[in-house]
Amino acid sequence: MRSLLLTLSAGALSASIATAAEPMIFHTANFGGDTVVSLGLIGYRLSNQAEYDYDVLISLSQKHFKSGDVYSDPGRHRAFVRCSDPAKVSVRGVDYAVSTSLARGTDWKSDLWVAVCRPSVS
Repeated sequence: MRSLLLTLSAGALSASIATAAEPMIFHTANFGGDTVVSLGLIGYRLSNQAEYDYDVLISLSQKHFKSGDVYSDPGRHRAFVRCSDPAKVSVRGVDYAVSTSLARGTDWKSDLWVAVCRPSVS
């Protein structure tokens, strides 16, 4: 019964977070020149948790350039982001401090923080 409630809660969260048609890629990592892994922001909303500003959903995809194979993880990975000091990203209950002065591209957590907390102005 408990697992059913957790599943329903996760489904409700997924349904309530505003989602984009295409994920906004916020971080890419190159592995050996042939494989690129991309993390995309699927959607986010204001957090119900007091110590975070946003609940976010992240996608993961992988492309092998030599073979042309593309894998898109069907899962949506949940994270929480705090924009104000102390800035942090939380995944599966683990908080990661984020230095707001670091340049984009330092690591995926910093890039997620920038994508959510400092949206680009067009």
